[in-house]
Amino acid sequence: MISLKILLIHQNFPGQFRQLAPFLYNQGHEIISICSHKRPVIGKFRVLRYEVPEKLPEGSPHSSQLSHEAFIRASNVAKICSQLKAEGWYPDLICAHTGWGETLAIKEVWENVPQILWPELWLRPEHAGWGLDPTKLRPSLEQQLEHVPRNTLTRAALSQANGWVVPTKHQAQSFPKEFQDERMQVIHEGIDTSLAVPDSSATLKVGDINITQEIPTITFVNRNLERLRGFDTFMRALPEIQMRNKKVRVLIVGDNEGGYGGGHPSGRILKDVMLEEMAGKLDLNRIHFLGRIPHHLLINLFQISTVHVYLSYPFVLGWSLLEAMSCGCSIIGSQGMPVSEAIENNVQGILIPINDYNQLSNSIIDLLGKPTLCSQLSVNARKKSLEWGQSLTLDKLYKYLLSVI
Repeated sequence: MISLKILLIHQNFPGQFRQLAPFLYNQGHEIISICSHKRPVIGKFRVLRYEVPEKLPEGSPHSSQLSHEAFIRASNVAKICSQLKAEGWYPDLICAHTGWGETLAIKEVWENVPQILWPELWLRPEHAGWGLDPTKLRPSLEQQLEHVPRNTLTRAALSQANGWVVPTKHQAQSFPKEFQDERMQVIHEGIDTSLAVPDSSATLKVGDINITQEIPTITFVNRNLERLRGFDTFMRALPEIQMRNKKVRVLIVGDNEGGYGGGHPSGRILKDVMLEEMAGKLDLNRIHFLGRIPHHLLINLFQISTVHVYLSYPFVLGWSLLEAMSCGCSIIGSQGMPVSEAIENNVQGILIPINDYNQLSNSIIDLLGKPTLCSQLSVNARKKSLEWGQSLTLDKLYKYLLSVI
């Protein structure tokens, strides 16, 4: 195999390339990455960094801020590419995320280098819950226009690319038909199914408590505790669950930022809003907010989980759901995309309407009382998760990248 020179670009590198970068390196290819953060990057490849653009003055339109940042990022990345070119380094392939405009000026440096891009999603109002979230019945024109700048950047990036990769069919179907052709490949980044495995002996220390599979435990995991991921529905389900099961513990993982769907209309942290709404109804000694936790502890959490809850309005499919499945969690999820692409109702998990907290609490109580059903869902979830195993997804992606060069 000939050693290739491959450039990976992602402002939050490795991002979507966390599996691909070391895989390509281990195949003997020379890897250079470009990012804008200052954190250490693990890997035996060169990392080049550019400065994050300064914000426009307070009160500037969202579209102005977005385009301002995108074009400065594009310029900064192009300058790094120009420096590499001056060093005599010429990539055989460029792989990049489209979300921040970083690739828009690369053709000015390397006109004929093939680009494979990761556009992730063509944003539409329903991805933020409009028309689905009862507090967001119909988007205004202004709210619909918020997606235009981001999609325009995506369109501009794809117009210069040789192909693009999206992780799920649901995300692929969000794009206009003009982009759903042979240039689009549905290939997930993959999960490590040899690391995320069922383990009956797993433990997780929470404060002074060692939690094992012997303790009935409900888990809820997302990057941020937000409405788009059903955090409010989950919280409203807890009083009934705690009343009917005096031993169950609840472990909640996630930060308190606005998240993908934006923050609470009041500007307050949703966790605080929900705790205020639930005041006097919850036994907080049995509910543990863990914030963000290291990945190895997240795997432990999935391994000790009795029932794992994953809710979402139509949006990207979180890696955490697939890792929970791989660990053999008994899952209750939300009906519809993106969850239905991974879970068939009553096969790999139980699916309910995202806003029905009464049905959620009843389903959790029912599942807690049916160990045989839990075991069946666990086995099926683990088996299904293997379809997203890295050994399969990386091999498929690698063959595609080589076909473009």
